[in-house]
Amino acid sequence: MWLRQYPMTRKFLKFGIVGATSAGVSLGVFWLIASQYPALNLVSKAIGYIMGFFVGFTLNKFWTYIDQTEDGEKYLLKYIMVYAITFVVYLVFNFVCDHWLHPNMWFASLAANIDQSGLSLWLSENGPLVSNLLAIGLNVFLNFFGTNFLVFKVPEPDHLFE
Repeated sequence: MWLRQYPMTRKFLKFGIVGATSAGVSLGVFWLIASQYPALNLVSKAIGYIMGFFVGFTLNKFWTYIDQTEDGEKYLLKYIMVYAITFVVYLVFNFVCDHWLHPNMWFASLAANIDQSGLSLWLSENGPLVSNLLAIGLNVFLNFFGTNFLVFKVPEPDHLFE
């Protein structure tokens, strides 16, 4: 009940649940394809992202933003535009991480410094997965703001409790 007093927090929590679900789908698809075809690293990330996109749109429209949708409104086109932009950011971020930044090695070094050699080894051997997790984290925030303020526009403050 207390959560109803904070509509933006409630939206963010619902968006987070939807995001976790779609990220799970995205990572699962990525893992299935990448484990069979390691050379298709970026392609498997793209396919996973697209699958997560459709899961996210469906759940956001019919659960997270159900009170902000109107019949006849073209939400899918706006949603596609927001996610197309964040998709490019996602792919570029992954590419930069995989080929130049290698954040898995940074995290592996941190794990080694705190005497977590098993974790350090795992991190150093799983660069594409670490990059993908970081890119997904970045996209959570980009997608929330884009979805909330451009697709399913948040009502003006005086209309929040209607």
